[in-house]
Order: sequence, then structure tokens, then C-alpha cells
Amino acid sequence: MTGTQTITFSGGCLAGYLLSGIVYILLPAAAFLLMKKYSRARIFPVITGMTVYFLSTRLADLAAHIAGSSLSYANRAVIAAELVCFTEEAGRWLAMRYPVTDIKDTSSAVCLGIGHAGLECWIRGIQKFRIYQYGLDINRKGTESFVSGKAASVTEQLRSFAERPLGISILDSVESISVFGVHIALSLLIFKKLKSCGSEKRWLILAVFLHYTVNFSGWLTSLTGNMLISDIIGISCQAGVIAVVFRFISIRECADEIRYPEFYDTQL
Repeated sequence: MTGTQTITFSGGCLAGYLLSGIVYILLPAAAFLLMKKYSRARIFPVITGMTVYFLSTRLADLAAHIAGSSLSYANRAVIAAELVCFTEEAGRWLAMRYPVTDIKDTSSAVCLGIGHAGLECWIRGIQKFRIYQYGLDINRKGTESFVSGKAASVTEQLRSFAERPLGISILDSVESISVFGVHIALSLLIFKKLKSCGSEKRWLILAVFLHYTVNFSGWLTSLTGNMLISDIIGISCQAGVIAVVFRFISIRECADEIRYPEFYDTQL
């Protein structure tokens, strides 16, 4: 790889990856501790949410691999990102539909959402820390020694990582919070409608549609190649989805059920 253009991660770029990684890792813990403040934290629903996320994403990956076996890895990843809307929401619905998971109240539904979103956050956080370490290694050892023997696509990927400004990482951290909020909102939507409407499927369909809207907008804006536009539209879309959910269920009632469990528990 003689003649490889030098790649350098600036201090701001590295700080951004470190910041977003920390936010991704701490966000689920902060949400769980907030629930614990009201003595409504439940470990089992969190584990259930993590399990649902893991199985649903693996199922989407498998389906994308089968459906797009002749396509490139990047195209299969796009297919999986669209299919996961169906598998994640179906998994969430099944987890709340059957009593084995013991999701009986609003707090448990929120904890399931924390587990579901939390595992995704931790995976992304680890990825950010890995890129941060790549940057340190490249700055210390030089580009040539790091990419020697690797495909040109690896060099291009590293260059794109190095070109990420601090401001974009800050926006990415904000987006991590809005995505987390989407998972909590969709968990509450499915739980509340299962509780009031039985196993009626239209609310599951709505959850799938809202999730698909978030993922599709992310893919569509990524085609612009402009990270700022992609992040701003992504955050706006996610905030819109949360707002739509709380048009169908009462956020105030959900908050009161968590804050004043002694009153609502007597109503069950």
C-alpha cells in the first residue's frame, strides 16, 4: 500500500467518538437508575427486552442474507435494517402478549424498552470506542502500518471515520437519546393497547409503521452523504414518532403510574 494518503484523527474527532461512546454506554444505566428511584426497576423485563432485541435483529439478518444472498454486504445490511422493523416490533408484541415474561404494568413495559434499546446502545457504544482506539493507533503508528495488507475499502472507511467532526458526534449523542426514546415509546404503545384492546393487531401494525419510518428516513438521508442533514432529519423524525405515540396514549398517565405506584397498583 505504498503511497497511501496519510489519515489523521484530530483531537476533536477523537473526543467526539469518546463522548458518543460514553453516552451510548451510560444512557441505559441512567434510565434504569431513574426507574430505581421510584422503586419500579425490574431486572427480568430488562433481560427480556435485551433478548427480544438480540433475537429479532439476528432473525432480520438471517432473512436479509437469504433474500439477498447474491447482493453485497452493504445491500444486505440495508435490507436487514428495513426488515428489523417487523421482527423487533413483533418480538416486542409477543413478549408482552404472553404472561411468561410477566409484563403486567407500565413500569415493566418501560424496563423492557430499556433492555431493548439498551443492548443496541451498548453495541453502538462499543463500536464508538473501537473507532476511538483505531484513531489512537493510526495517529501513533502511522497510516501505512495500520492499513498494510488490507483492502482499499478499509482505508476509505478509516478515512471517513477520521473526517467526522466533533459537532457531528455531539449530534449523534443527541440522536442516541431520541432513538432510545422511540424504543420506550413503542414499548408503551404496544403495552397500553394490548391492555386496553386485547390482542388487536392494528396497534402492532402502527408500531411497525412508525419504526419503519425512522429506519427508512435514516437510510434515505444517508444517501445525501451529508452527516449534518442526516442527523438533524433523524432526530426530527424520531421526535415526531414519539409525539405520535403520545397522541394515542397519555404520557402523563404513564408517568403517574411510575411515580405513584401505590395508587395504580390498587386499581389492578
